[in-house]
Amino acid sequence: MNLTLRQLRAFAAVAETGSFTAAAQQLHLTQSALSVLVRELEREMGVQLLDRHTRRVLLSEAGREFLPSVHRLLGDLAGAVVGVTELRDKKKGLLRLAAPQLMACTLMPRVIAVYRAQYPDVEVRLADTLPEHLLDGILAGEVELAVGQDLEVDPALIERRTLLRDRHWLICPPGHAFEGRRKVRWAELAPYTFIAPTRDFRQRVLPELASAERAWMQRPGTQEVSYMTTALGMVASGLGLTVCPTYSAPLVQAHGLRMVRLEAPDFHREVCVYGAARRSLSPAAASFVQILERFASERSDA
Repeated sequence: MNLTLRQLRAFAAVAETGSFTAAAQQLHLTQSALSVLVRELEREMGVQLLDRHTRRVLLSEAGREFLPSVHRLLGDLAGAVVGVTELRDKKKGLLRLAAPQLMACTLMPRVIAVYRAQYPDVEVRLADTLPEHLLDGILAGEVELAVGQDLEVDPALIERRTLLRDRHWLICPPGHAFEGRRKVRWAELAPYTFIAPTRDFRQRVLPELASAERAWMQRPGTQEVSYMTTALGMVASGLGLTVCPTYSAPLVQAHGLRMVRLEAPDFHREVCVYGAARRSLSPAAASFVQILERFASERSDA
């Protein structure tokens, strides 16, 4: 059986108006075209749905039985179309995101606020996670997008796009000798205790340092913590110096600390957006990426 929506709509219109002429006007069809659609439907069904009389068209017993189902079907279809249209226009929807703890408390809230101002009817749920578990939600289907540090991915499973290259800055307490400086070289950090802000930081920065700085970075006195917030707390208590990316500035300021440009070498780290490979983004996610990219281009310091 091969029924069409045009046939069902034609039948429903005739049943509601009791007239082929009125139904044809309602559907913007010629009366003959409408009649053909109804006859095709009856032929496919193998039963007469309408009793044609001189002045009025009435439902047959089969037509009366069939009409409620047609109304439900057309109503469900109309509701589905409205639902998809609202998703397309971001008038509703649910967007699930993941980000590591530092980014989840600095960059992401600001981007989400901009997004919600533009699309207030889309619910955004942010999962803060450990950096090493950033992609777990995507692989499990629990989040649609993840935003965080550059990670090696299996391109068959995860799609990665670079959002920005973010500079790392030296963080020192107020009153420190470096506070009033425009810039500081890595070699000048040797007299001070260095607090590596993440477990993988030294591994990432060592290849970019000269031999003397590498030796200093690997000395026993270097502290190593798992979270940037821990490093900032230690700096605030005068226990050493650390570094952090540009987007963490609100957290640095909240601790009352200072950011100084660190160079020779400049140390940058890519921030990326991750999604499931070979899967199109929802309208809500696609528009979030656009806002995120615009936000990053306006605020990044390469």
